[in-house]
Amino acid sequence: MEQGTVKWFNRTKGFGFIERESGDDLF
Repeated sequence: MEQGTVKWFNRTKGFGFIERESGDDLF
């Protein structure tokens, strides 16, 4: 499982952006 920091998350729409430790952004 990837680990990282959640930049923001929209609970209404059910998605967000996660900044992974590798530096890539996960949508």
